[in-house]
Amino acid sequence: MIRKSVNNLLKWTGREQEKKKNPAGEGTASSVLYVEPEKGRWKGTLQKSEERFVTAFQNSLDAVQIVRVDDGMYVEINKGFTAVTGYQADEVIGRTVAELDIWCDPGGWDRIVETTLRDLSVMNMEARYRDRLGQTRTGTVSAMTMNLKGVPHILTVIRDIDVLKKTEEALAVSEARFRELFNNMSNGVAVFRAVDDGRDFVIIDFNTAAERIEGVSRHEVVGRRVLDVFPSVESCGLLAVLRRVWETAVPEHYPVAIYREGALRVWKENYVYRLPSGEIIDVYDDVTRRKQAEDKLLAYQEQLRSLTSELSLAEERERRRIATDLHDHIGQTLSVIKMKLFEVQEQCEDPGLSKPLEAAMDLLRMTIQDTRSLTFELSPPMLYELGLEAALEWLAETFQNQHGLICSFVDDGREKPLPEDLRVVLFRSVRELLVNVTKHAQVREISLDVRREEDRIKITVADRGVGFDPREISERSTRCHEFGLFNVRERLERLGGRLELHSAPGCGTTVTVSAPLAGSS
Repeated sequence: MIRKSVNNLLKWTGREQEKKKNPAGEGTASSVLYVEPEKGRWKGTLQKSEERFVTAFQNSLDAVQIVRVDDGMYVEINKGFTAVTGYQADEVIGRTVAELDIWCDPGGWDRIVETTLRDLSVMNMEARYRDRLGQTRTGTVSAMTMNLKGVPHILTVIRDIDVLKKTEEALAVSEARFRELFNNMSNGVAVFRAVDDGRDFVIIDFNTAAERIEGVSRHEVVGRRVLDVFPSVESCGLLAVLRRVWETAVPEHYPVAIYREGALRVWKENYVYRLPSGEIIDVYDDVTRRKQAEDKLLAYQEQLRSLTSELSLAEERERRRIATDLHDHIGQTLSVIKMKLFEVQEQCEDPGLSKPLEAAMDLLRMTIQDTRSLTFELSPPMLYELGLEAALEWLAETFQNQHGLICSFVDDGREKPLPEDLRVVLFRSVRELLVNVTKHAQVREISLDVRREEDRIKITVADRGVGFDPREISERSTRCHEFGLFNVRERLERLGGRLELHSAPGCGTTVTVSAPLAGSS
C-alpha cells in the first residue's frame, strides 16, 4: 500500500515539474495545474490519483513523514506518525530532524539519508527512536527520494515493531520452554502431519523419550512416512486410530499389546489427539514391565483366592469330619453310658447312692446336649441331608433362640439345586451376616429371604438398624485387618457368586448374596 502511495507521489512530483512551465502557477502551491492540450485526457485520472495518494498517506497505520534533504526540515506527516510517536503535526512541521531529536542512534538519520540518496531507496532498515514521552521504541524504516518543486525530499515510512519484537521474543521463550519440556518428558511424543488425504502420516517431530522407547534417533525418522518407519502401526491398529482422530478431532486412548509365544512382549499406552493446526500428537509410554508386574500380581491374587477357597472347603470338610465323629462316636458312647447308668440307678437299692447317681445322670444329659449343639455348630447335618433352605431356617431359629431376636424366614419354595461346595459357602456367608447384625445393627428383628431368580439363588439378609457408611467400613476393615465381609465376598466370587451391600447411617442394612444354580452356564 505504501509502495503504491509512493509511486503516486512520484507521479505527483512529476506534475509539479510541469507546473514550472505555467507562469500563472509558478511559485504558488495552490495554483491550478497547467495541462498541455495533448494531456488533457489524463487530467481526471491524475486528480483521482492525487486523491488516492492523499487518502493513503493520511490513513496509513505506519508513521509517514516527508523531510527536506538540504536542512532536514519536516514538510508533512500523517496521522500514523502522530499515533506512533505522539507528536502532533503543529509540533513537527517546520522543525528539523535535529530539533525534534527522535532518533536514538547517533547519526541514524544521516545514515538513512546517505543510503537513500545513494541507492534511491531504503527497505525495512531496523532503527530505534524515541516517542514524545521519551520512551525508546523499535521500528523498521523504509525511505525513498522524491523532488518537490525541484527540491530533493525523502519520504520515510516508520513501522513500529515493538509489539512484533515482544511477540517474537515471547514466542522464542515459549518455543524454548516447549522444546525443553518436549525433550525431557518421560513419555514418548511423536507429531504427525497427514498426507494422501489422511491415508498416511509423515513424522514431523520426535522427542528424546520416543528415541529411547523405539531405539531410533530423531534424524532417522523425521520427514519420513510412519508406515515406512514403523510398519507395525497398521497391524496393531494404531494407524486406524490416527486416521479417526485426524478425521473427527476426537481424542482416543489406545493400548497396544504385542504377545509372542503366549507371553507379553510389548505394551504401549497411546493417547492420540489433534491440534487445531491439523497435526496429530501421539503421547505414549512403554509400560511393558509394569503390565508384566500387574499380570504377575493378578496371577498371585488368583492363586491366593484359589488357596483361600481350598482352605475354606478343607476347613468345612474337617468340620464335617469332627461333627461326624462327635455324633457317631462320642455321642453314641455317651448315650450308651447314659443307658448303663440308668440300669445301675434302677438296680441300686442303697438310698445313699440315689442322689449321686441322679446328679451324674443330669451331667451326662447336659454333656449329650452340648455334644449335639457342638455337632450342629461345627457342621449342621441338615445342610447335607435336607438342603440349604432347611439349614438356613434352622439357622434363623437358632439365632432367634440364642439372641432373643425376631428372625423371620421366607422361602419361595422353588427348587434350587446347588453343588455341595457352594451350598456350604452360602450357609457360612449367611451365618457371618447374621453374626454381624447381632453385633452391630442394634435391632430386634431380622428378615431372611431365600428365592430363585432365573438360574441363580438369591439370599437377602435385611435389618432396620443403625446402618453404616460402606466406604468407612471398607477402609476400617483394611486398616484394622477385619476381613469378615471381605472373606465372604472372596469366597463367593471364587465360585461365581456375588455380594451386594446397601446401607447408610440410620437407614438400616440390606445384604444380598447370590450364586449360580447347578447346571447354569
